[in-house]
Amino acid sequence: MHEVKRGGATYLTPITWTSIDTLLLLLVVIWGANFSVVKLVIVEIPPFVFNALRLVVATLVLLSIAWYRNVSLPVRSAWRPMVGLGLGLCVYQLSFVSGLVHTSATNSAVILGCMPVVVLIFNAISRNGDYVTRWQAAGVALAVVGVCLVVGIGSIGNRDALRGDLLTIVSLFCWAWYTVGSRPLLFQYSPLQVTTCAMLFCTVFFVPAGVLALTDLDVSSVTGIAWVATFFSGFLALAISHIIWYTGVQRLGSARTSVFSSLVPVAAMLVAAVWLQEPIGWVKTLGAAIVIAGLLLSRLGGSISRRAVGRLKVFKPL
Repeated sequence: MHEVKRGGATYLTPITWTSIDTLLLLLVVIWGANFSVVKLVIVEIPPFVFNALRLVVATLVLLSIAWYRNVSLPVRSAWRPMVGLGLGLCVYQLSFVSGLVHTSATNSAVILGCMPVVVLIFNAISRNGDYVTRWQAAGVALAVVGVCLVVGIGSIGNRDALRGDLLTIVSLFCWAWYTVGSRPLLFQYSPLQVTTCAMLFCTVFFVPAGVLALTDLDVSSVTGIAWVATFFSGFLALAISHIIWYTGVQRLGSARTSVFSSLVPVAAMLVAAVWLQEPIGWVKTLGAAIVIAGLLLSRLGGSISRRAVGRLKVFKPL
């Protein structure tokens, strides 16, 4: 970080790659692979049952980490906003997994990859202290163009997938709201505290839907690989990844952190190429390069005010 004076105000401009960036790239790989994992597992396990199981896994993992680190949960002092985050996350999970039943993993990835645009919109109309710069806006626009090239614009127009696409759009707005809405809480509480509380309330809201769907579950037909995939989806894609995500929101801001979601479709493409032997053409390769360029443009050109940086001092560690 180095200081730049503009109009009498002092700004800190990031100029180096940080450990948070590396963690967010790990998150991109996990979430990119998770699209294929979910699509394969819900063939054997009913979607709501699968999601309820992985939410329970994620909640137990987060509670165990909090207990091990002797971290108290701010359930009483901030229960209303925490319930709001949990409800938003629950609606996201309901619409995401329902949408993925009807649409392709590629369509789902491209829609959710446009999340930075929605975050910028939410930031523009909210007062959470996140500043949207021209560099960030340009970087996000470039990344979205790259996402469209990666997944193929023609695949979005499939009428058979319209229902799933619309549900995924609902999940897109829920995740963006979940990201932006967490920002004020992260000035008071750690990512672990916020993630654990939000996941706990989300699980409480979601589990009844999973219980009702148990009648459609044929345990004898579920393979061991599906059970293992369900566990690791809850452990990695929910518990660990959400801590990383909120750490990024806390340290980098919601606008810059959300740009990493544009890399998820690229990761999904690469995972599919290795795992499913899907071909990668020059158009997708170009799209991946544009996404990375947009990410770098947003990260290296962004800036936050001294006032916002000063508030970082009250942040609690993971």
